[in-house]
Amino acid sequence: MFQSSIMVMAFIVGTLLAVAIPLVGSTAVFKRLSNTGDALAHTSLAGVAIGLACGLNPLITSVIACVVSIFVIELIRKKFSKFSELGVAVVLSAGIGIAGIMTSYTKVSNFDSYLFGSILLIDNLELYLVIGIFALDVLFYVFFHKQIFATIYNEEEAKVQGINTSLINFIQSLLLALTIALSAKTIGSLVVSSLIVLPIATALQFKKNYLSTILIAIGFSLVSTFLGLTGSYYLDYKPGSTIVIVAVIFLVICLLINPLINFIKTRNTRNKKVN
Repeated sequence: MFQSSIMVMAFIVGTLLAVAIPLVGSTAVFKRLSNTGDALAHTSLAGVAIGLACGLNPLITSVIACVVSIFVIELIRKKFSKFSELGVAVVLSAGIGIAGIMTSYTKVSNFDSYLFGSILLIDNLELYLVIGIFALDVLFYVFFHKQIFATIYNEEEAKVQGINTSLINFIQSLLLALTIALSAKTIGSLVVSSLIVLPIATALQFKKNYLSTILIAIGFSLVSTFLGLTGSYYLDYKPGSTIVIVAVIFLVICLLINPLINFIKTRNTRNKKVN
């Protein structure tokens, strides 16, 4: 498998995104805005469709569309603070509508590659862009994880502590938009939103602290990516879809095992008290 340069490239890009996506996705999940990934994923499709229809670079138009959309979501979230999910719904609806209309002016074969990704067809430019967004995501979350946690936990209290919450939120939103836009071509717009939520949801089953949860999520994301790419190679499945199925299996296993472990612990505790 690794004798193929295409598979080597796929594993490199997959590994980078497997780390970057849970990092940026964790913020959306902890803020209870996990549907933001879905909204941006569909917006990226709208950007791709616009690019293909207008003869522009679809990757660039996808990035622009995602960046504009995340700021619209943030604007509506601040405008309607009691209905923070409203902005996500508006952008998601607009993204689906625009993508549907613009696909009428594109070739179906060109557009389909962005639905489920084409990680096996990554060119050098896309590799460099993925490396760039990976570096930005990791550096930001490593050096500002305390400020990020404080902003997520209690934004008002974080402001009192002197944290520039507006800047933190701005950078988080920008990185989320860029990561999703760049992931659209590699693992697919319909797949990337799943990888934002699934590893975090699996990690939450372990009931650890903020930092441990993110690290566990990255671990599950990496294993899902490796197994998914390996399975897609030998079974001739779409890589992005296979990665998501593996991630779903991990989540289901954790959901089933967790109650069993709690039951065993409770039973052991009762036995100790009786004895």
